[in-house]
Amino acid sequence: MNIVVLEPKNRANLATIIRSGQNFGVRAVFVIGGFVKEQYKGNIHKFSHQMNTQDGLSAITLLYFERLADFLKHLPAQTTLVIVECIDDSSDLRRFKHPENATYMFGREAKGITKEDIQHIKQYFTALHKDMPAEFIGRQHKTAHLEFVKIETPQSLNLGVCASVVMYDRHSKNII
Repeated sequence: MNIVVLEPKNRANLATIIRSGQNFGVRAVFVIGGFVKEQYKGNIHKFSHQMNTQDGLSAITLLYFERLADFLKHLPAQTTLVIVECIDDSSDLRRFKHPENATYMFGREAKGITKEDIQHIKQYFTALHKDMPAEFIGRQHKTAHLEFVKIETPQSLNLGVCASVVMYDRHSKNII
């Protein structure tokens, strides 16, 4: 499992994600923009040594991308990108079947993943699948897929908490 955070506002949430990820089997955390861009000029190394209190980064790869488009160009192979956002296309997390090789994307703390971002991601997947036989797109694990999931709550959750809930849900459903 991998985690993607889109423009995180503060390092505490990212530290929470790394610590939870260390406990729940996260392989990589991808950071797109946010405070790393603003405070550290995109240099993830300057940030990482300040918050790696439990040596989580010895077990988890931490990568930085300037923009969403840059990340999509480097989307892990044969993964399912799971967008965690409350939209009509989203499945309820309580009934969600986690993909074996999943990359979970969490949006901005103030505004989530915008409609423009979602449209951009959908267009990317359409282009990615353009010349593939239909049987590989629907059921095969040998290509990337796109799914949406939501956590039903009255109000939005803190980024670190939301990511930790999804990681725990995956863990509790015995997905390795």
